[in-house]
Amino acid sequence: MSNFGPPAGPPPGTPPGPPPGPPPGAPREPVRGPGEQPQAPPWAQQAYVPSGPPLAHWGLRVAGALIDAALLLPFYLVAGVGGGLAQESGFFVTAFGLLLTVVGWFGIVGFAIWNHLLKQGRTGYTIGKGVVGIKLVRKAPLETAGEATVGVPFALVRQLLHVLDGFCMIGYLWPLWDEKRQTFADKIVGTLVVVEPRR
Repeated sequence: MSNFGPPAGPPPGTPPGPPPGPPPGAPREPVRGPGEQPQAPPWAQQAYVPSGPPLAHWGLRVAGALIDAALLLPFYLVAGVGGGLAQESGFFVTAFGLLLTVVGWFGIVGFAIWNHLLKQGRTGYTIGKGVVGIKLVRKAPLETAGEATVGVPFALVRQLLHVLDGFCMIGYLWPLWDEKRQTFADKIVGTLVVVEPRR
């Protein structure tokens, strides 16, 4: 036999083992057309994500509410001083105390109407929300055609429905675990609070 023939076996540089490719029995990936996106399995549900600004977390909402509440303290102080003076003897002191009490309570109601109904309904911001950079918007326009302010009538209904949130504070705590971070009043009226600093 000649010693100059080609060596037996695979050519040099060929790795030993089976040819490359998927192992036998592996599931084949479906063939997709050009530009077609892979389909997610039906069990892979995505969490609610608004198409606009991100949802405000509970801490920001509480901070804004505390600022709004603190702005009412001067009016409560005036009403409290007036109530104390109204119980003193003397006509003028009593009359002055009653006047201060009326001024204080009118101030509380008037400021709350302006801040929570007129200002928030037209702009989406109370003073507290504007300071912390969050805004009240309608949910349906947010998902379809951008955000929209709620309007004064909806702001009024939402404020009245906060009575439901006040039962054992459950409604006010609901945004801690709710997917859309809504209180009960938000769910009924259809509003969201989003992170959007004032420009």
